[in-house]
This record gives sequence, structure tokens and C-alpha cells, in this order.
Amino acid sequence: MRTLLLRALGGLALAAGLVGAGVLTYQLWWADVRAAEHGEQLVSAARAEFEATPASAQVLTAPGDAPTAAGDGIPAPEQAAAPDPGPAIVHLPTIGEELPVLEGVGADVLDQGVLGRYPGSGAPGEVGNYAVAGHRTTYGRPLWALGDLEPGEPVVVETAQGWHVYRFEGTRVTVPEDVTPLAPTPDSPGVEPEEARMVLTTCHPRFSARQRLIGYAVLDRTVPRESGPPPELAPTR
Repeated sequence: MRTLLLRALGGLALAAGLVGAGVLTYQLWWADVRAAEHGEQLVSAARAEFEATPASAQVLTAPGDAPTAAGDGIPAPEQAAAPDPGPAIVHLPTIGEELPVLEGVGADVLDQGVLGRYPGSGAPGEVGNYAVAGHRTTYGRPLWALGDLEPGEPVVVETAQGWHVYRFEGTRVTVPEDVTPLAPTPDSPGVEPEEARMVLTTCHPRFSARQRLIGYAVLDRTVPRESGPPPELAPTR
């Protein structure tokens, strides 16, 4: 009798575990699906705004206080707020990603399946550091394949002005508390920037928030909107 009871309890525990795992898997999968759909809608809305608004008429708005970074970002350093450069789309054509960018790196932003710009960082195509963060394993996992990018591959930031073509330089792994990648000259706080640079930050390794993966890129050129998309985007259009 006791053996039968233990077997029954064991079976119930196993069934409960399987149900719990199934619910968790469904929730994570559904969050990815919803975030990906929302990201696609934001990309379409941003592109419509780019095409309807002349570059000279783009309005810059000042953000509020910089939020604390979500799990896939790194804490924003204390700094004066810089104007929000407005909507952008980050293209990673070699891995097939087309990602909208919103202002802020809090969970309320990143959980939408987008990239978030660190308030106070630079603007696309300008001297300084355009710094963005994104999830790697949840909510659409926009930077799932950041570690797969190779040096020399394009990172294209589309704005109302046109396309800012950056060249990827490589990655490094750091701790969540390290804010040096967000400096105007990445990894060199206090050094006056001389180039237009970009960093992308996300969690590392996959399925963990223990460390941060930082991707680095430097501006190659800017293509005005009236000239049409650069050839780097041909495979995705």
C-alpha cells in the first residue's frame, strides 16, 4: 500500500512538473511571438514616418531621467540627458535582423522586442557613441545572434536623414556594472570622441544575465535618403 502511495505521489509530482514546464515554455514562446509582431509594426511605422517627414523637419525631444537598465543592458552612467534623436531602425543584414529603436533601456522599452537607446548617448551618424541595448533570449530576442557578427560586416542605422553604415569591429564580454562601453569614446571615459561609433549591449551567455556582451562598430559613411538604400541592404529588400 505504501509503495502504491509513493508511486502515485511521484506520478503526480512528475505530472505537475511537466505541466509547469509546459506553461513556462508557452509563456516564453508567446512573449517572443508578440514582441516580434510588435517590432515589425514599429519598423513599418518608423519607415512611414521617415518617408513622410523631410529630414530637416525631424523634431528632437528631450527625454526624462535615464532609467535603470533592464537585464540585457548595463546601468546607464550619470550624465546629462541628450536629446532623443527620434525613431531609428537598426539593420543587421548578415543575420537577417531589422530592429526598431526606442528611447530608454528599461524593461518597459526592451520588453517590446526592440532595441533601446541609452539616454545621454550619441545620435546615429554623429561623432560620439550611439549606444543601444536589447534582449538576447526573451521578448523577441533581437540580439540573439550578436555574437555571430564578424568584423567588417555592416550595421546600418536608418533614420529620417538616411542610412548610417557602420562596420562591425568585434565583441567583448564584461560585467553588468561596467559602464565604460557607454562613454562617448567607448571604453575610454574622459577621452574626447573623434569618430562616430556605436555599441550594442546584451546579456551573456545566452539564457543568463551574469555577464554582458558588447558589440562595437565604427561609422563608414552616411547615405542620404534621396540616394536610396545602400547596397548593404540589398539582401533584405
